[in-house]
Amino acid sequence: MKTHLTDMAIKKLTHPPHGQVTYWDQATPGFGLRCSPKCKSFVVMFGEKRRLKTLGRYPSLTLQNARQSARLFLSEASFGKHQDVTITYDQAVARFLTDCESRLRPLTVREYRRHLKFFAFAKHLADIERSDIFAKLEELRSTPTNQNYAFTAMKVFLNWCVRNQYLPHNPIGAEKKPARLRSRDRVLNDDELRVLYRHVTKNRDLFNDLVALLILTGQRKSEIGNLRWDEIDQGCLVLSGDRTKNHRAHTLPLPKTALHFIETRSGVGTYVFPGRDASRPFNGFRRVKNKLDKVLGIDHFTLHDLRRTFSSNMARLGVPIHVTEKMLNHQSGSFGGVAGVYNRHGYREEMLAAMQEYESFLNRL
Repeated sequence: MKTHLTDMAIKKLTHPPHGQVTYWDQATPGFGLRCSPKCKSFVVMFGEKRRLKTLGRYPSLTLQNARQSARLFLSEASFGKHQDVTITYDQAVARFLTDCESRLRPLTVREYRRHLKFFAFAKHLADIERSDIFAKLEELRSTPTNQNYAFTAMKVFLNWCVRNQYLPHNPIGAEKKPARLRSRDRVLNDDELRVLYRHVTKNRDLFNDLVALLILTGQRKSEIGNLRWDEIDQGCLVLSGDRTKNHRAHTLPLPKTALHFIETRSGVGTYVFPGRDASRPFNGFRRVKNKLDKVLGIDHFTLHDLRRTFSSNMARLGVPIHVTEKMLNHQSGSFGGVAGVYNRHGYREEMLAAMQEYESFLNRL
């Protein structure tokens, strides 16, 4: 879309609800303003492949300075100073993952690697089109959750490529997740919870002990599944920020039954629940969970549903919502915004009392 860019015109341009809209300046060919839902940025188009370079964000970069920078950049490009970058998909993925390893959790990097490997485009990055991506995603149609995860990984990767000047734009930047999923609301009823809890406490093995801790603590599967011996201290579960979803350190006092399950496990290796290789945590959830489902004979549930069940039962027991959120290490709700900044009370005694009450509730089932 072409327009005459002025300070007044830029101020009046609205942000699109999603995607990006670029307004090209009539006075300076190749120079424009790209509007996204959250910001406005000056860009310049150059080269035979019409690549885009971001000059800076408005209003931090003024229109006058942006136009001067664009003219200088285009002048240099005409003398061959700014050559098009040719990079393959595999090369770009390798650089992306290297960057991710320096700032993201290992589990996140591993998932990005898995999903991006699935696409396996044997072509240059700039030659990948929207249709190529959605043709691969169609192969995951039978697993909608995995399909959405793969889509998100590709979208994040391509956004990174744009920021690093490997691509002029993201071919799926304005697209939404391909699969529509209903938010889960599964909560185990008392009969189901009784059957499950009694089974895992009476038939102890690695996976059953792990499930028992998920029931007793309401923590995330990754937090218990990757639990290390040095994260149990003075009767508490102590997780550093790099082990939690919201990157906030988390301390949770444990009830006697949870401590018993932990203390009576073998202390060999780093992890409370080691894999076949003791130097790595257990990672065979799907296979063992399927076996458990056949034994129990109750309606399908996921391990994350145990966290929702924990929270729901805390409400039934009259536990204050802010104590429940503290146990779940929720960043929003009672601990969001200003309250989260100024409320530094640890709630250790309140959490322990709630955990003991829930422990008694489970034993009464």
